[in-house]
Amino acid sequence: MRIDPRLPLLVAGLAGLIVGNVPWWTAAWTSEFAGSEVSIGAQPGTGGLSGALPGVVLVAVLLTLTLAVRGRRIVGVLTALVGLAMIAVGLTVSSPSDAVVTQAAPAAGLAGASSVTATAGPLGYALCGLLVAAASGWLVARPPVPRPRGNTGARQEVASALDSWKAMDEGLDPTDDERDGA
Repeated sequence: MRIDPRLPLLVAGLAGLIVGNVPWWTAAWTSEFAGSEVSIGAQPGTGGLSGALPGVVLVAVLLTLTLAVRGRRIVGVLTALVGLAMIAVGLTVSSPSDAVVTQAAPAAGLAGASSVTATAGPLGYALCGLLVAAASGWLVARPPVPRPRGNTGARQEVASALDSWKAMDEGLDPTDDERDGA
């Protein structure tokens, strides 16, 4: 069984969508009366890139289903660049701004003192980007798979027009004279 590189590309794109929507930070604050914490997702912290990049990967997978070898390779190179962008977003994302924390929890802005800690979300997102880049490289480097051409070499002897039509219904070519040496 031969595994198509589009399968890991699809899995990485779906995993990137999932990881791109989990909380990437936890903001905790204390006030005179109480303390609390809130989870902040990746979308507000990355400006929406954490959801857009895996979406591009999934669209690329659909596009490769319709393209010939050269087109799949071009899309594979572009998808590898998207995977590298996912790695960059996952590894270089900074803590969300105070405005994002205040938007997530208005009480945090009133409390004044807050601490923001990162979860494992950005690292998981970078790993999804690594899988996208690797599968895209595999898609580009993979040799073309020959497609079956039907029964082009099989000739059937026919005696009447009805037999000729039946042979064509079965996918045979009753007029092929290559086997006769002509």
